[in-house]
Amino acid sequence: MNNFSNHNNHIGGYHMKSFCTLCIGILFCLFALHAEAGAGKAVLKTVEETLELAARKSGKVLSKTAESRLGRELVEAAAKYGDDVMPIVREGGLEVLEQGAKHGDDFWRLCKQVPAGSRALALHADDLMPLARRIGPEVLQIEAHSPGMAVQIAEKFGDDAVKLLAKQPQDVTRLLGYAAKADSPETAQLLYKTYANSPNPTGFLERLSWKQIMAGGLSTAAIIAAGGSAAAMYQVGDGLQEGLSNPEAAERVAMSVTKPAGHLFYILGGLAVLVTGVLCLRRFRKA
Repeated sequence: MNNFSNHNNHIGGYHMKSFCTLCIGILFCLFALHAEAGAGKAVLKTVEETLELAARKSGKVLSKTAESRLGRELVEAAAKYGDDVMPIVREGGLEVLEQGAKHGDDFWRLCKQVPAGSRALALHADDLMPLARRIGPEVLQIEAHSPGMAVQIAEKFGDDAVKLLAKQPQDVTRLLGYAAKADSPETAQLLYKTYANSPNPTGFLERLSWKQIMAGGLSTAAIIAAGGSAAAMYQVGDGLQEGLSNPEAAERVAMSVTKPAGHLFYILGGLAVLVTGVLCLRRFRKA
């Protein structure tokens, strides 16, 4: 009888432990579900806030249907490309989601590298994506500072100019403005070469007279005066190379280089005549 009672007690204790374990498991599941629900609410709130700011950036008002669709796209993009997607969309507007779906990995990679340029990339993706794939994130670094200028720099001065000016984007607008006033394509190229090889590129641009250039254009003489011997060296080198196939161009280059020296020669000659005349007059009076 005692053995039977002990056996029943053992079974009852076992069931009680199992029941306690089951209860603890249920409690853990409930806590997990509650935490997951809280996390889901936090994600939903972040998505709603992101879309609201992006719509404001794009100047649009979203319908419930559009908000639901874009919300799904935003969550999918964040799951694939990381949490950086949220601030990029807030900065770049709704167009970022559209172009991200169109251009895929390359678009999001560039946006993550230069978030400040995401708006420009989203608005002009068809022009900027081929350029950025060829050159790199430097395109967006220029666009972040001077929207619409990266393509002009590449067309005017080449891909290397984009990489150089990405380090000094404050000079982009002035350099392009001066190049637009150049009296010839050769002068525009001399402007960039002098800038690129100057020990102080910004200082070189500042030495050029903005008022004179805007009024009368940019000449090689002005570049040489501001850039010194380096500018003259590049001008002569280009002139010799071009002169092999175009003698008239070589003559034009030579005239542009020697023109400042010719003016100086006439000034010095005039001073010499003046001094000689004064000395002769003094001798005449003494006699």
